[in-house]
Amino acid sequence: MDDLRTRHEQLLESHHGALREAAEQLLAEATWSLATTALLLTTQGPERSRVMAVGDLGRWIDHLGPDLDSFVRLRRQGVGTEEAYARCRELEGDTFLLAWQAIQGSHPLVSHDDLNRFAVLSQQGFARAPRNMLVVVNWGDQVTAFLVSCDRFQRERQRPRV
Repeated sequence: MDDLRTRHEQLLESHHGALREAAEQLLAEATWSLATTALLLTTQGPERSRVMAVGDLGRWIDHLGPDLDSFVRLRRQGVGTEEAYARCRELEGDTFLLAWQAIQGSHPLVSHDDLNRFAVLSQQGFARAPRNMLVVVNWGDQVTAFLVSCDRFQRERQRPRV
């Protein structure tokens, strides 16, 4: 966990400009909604940071549709792949089968539930004082999310330039 925290802090330092821009936008917003500002960082590819709305994260992160959330929940609870597949197929039938077939050959990093959790985390950060911004990191093989205080960017703006 400490290693992940260190990696997150290093990313924050290397994306300082994007963080400042996103924090300024977030601080200007009066209420939370899915249009609330978040920051997506990627460790691969040419565009390594993107200021966006929380509700748009699903457009930029490969994810499973909601029809597979039950399967993901079972797997996270420790249920084996075959058993989770059988249970979902029995309970959800063709809906599950069609969703399962649609993802074959792809490697989604998050579920629809994860995207919802990111939105909840953003909402919690928005309500804090000082306000916190949602930062989502796509590492290429996994996705992590955390909150960063906008307070550090407000203090920076208030410091006189020499």
